Amino acid sequence: MPNYQDDPGWDRIADAIDAKFGITKHGKRTEPLEDNTELEQQVSFIQFEKDGEEFMMERIASPAILDRKTHYHKAAGSGVRYENVYDPEAVSFKTRLLKRDGDEWEEISPDQLAL
Repeated sequence: MPNYQDDPGWDRIADAIDAKFGITKHGKRTEPLEDNTELEQQVSFIQFEKDGEEFMMERIASPAILDRKTHYHKAAGSGVRYENVYDPEAVSFKTRLLKRDGDEWEEISPDQLAL
């Protein structure tokens, strides 16, 4: 099982946001991968406000993708299906920025935060 605890990059991001805006909520959750429910990813998050709007930053730690297999269908117009091959011992990280829009969270570009 990969070590999701060692993430100094996330610690620096969280500290910078806390210093600039303050953190209103934070936490972690573990959830299965969409395309391989036998493997899990860990999602750390922080929520903060800027100019009266709510934002959330997520850091997703998941098994690293080694390869992506392409499966073609012979039937016309059937499309293509992709299958990810994971390394359950290696970790990859992804960071997402979201903005609250009513009751939903919408992913936005970090440029839109206008720091």
